[in-house]
Amino acid sequence: MLGAGAAALLAVTGVVALLLRPDSSDGATPPAPVSHVDTATRACLLTSTDTDTTGTWAAIQEVARTRDTNTVVQRYRLPTSAHAAAYVNTLVQLRCSTIVTTGTAARSAVASRLVDGHIPNVRFVVVADRPVTGTTHLSPDAVSASVLARVVSR
Repeated sequence: MLGAGAAALLAVTGVVALLLRPDSSDGATPPAPVSHVDTATRACLLTSTDTDTTGTWAAIQEVARTRDTNTVVQRYRLPTSAHAAAYVNTLVQLRCSTIVTTGTAARSAVASRLVDGHIPNVRFVVVADRPVTGTTHLSPDAVSASVLARVVSR
């Protein structure tokens, strides 16, 4: 009787193992990541005004919508009481790979930060009438999604 019980247990175990065996022919692929924010290209707009007369914010958003790669765009307004260079450093710490500026105070913030030296792997784009050394200069009349896409993807 003990032998028959062991044989039955062995048979049940075999059937359960057969039923629970993973099917390797289903072509399962790992799930797509829920978020790509940490690995995405991050383009940040630093502005010193509430109004965007140049259309820069709309152009950056268009870049994010039309690019094949993951691009995250964020907009920051430079507080009037902020230490300008420290605020730019904060954007760098937030992993902005391209920082685009509009407005006189934002332009000056980037200029004052770059006096301390170049920041590796970060591009600065100044949308203004006057360029800033160490940045890509865009005339306010030249702002477009295609121009910004070229700058962000470098």
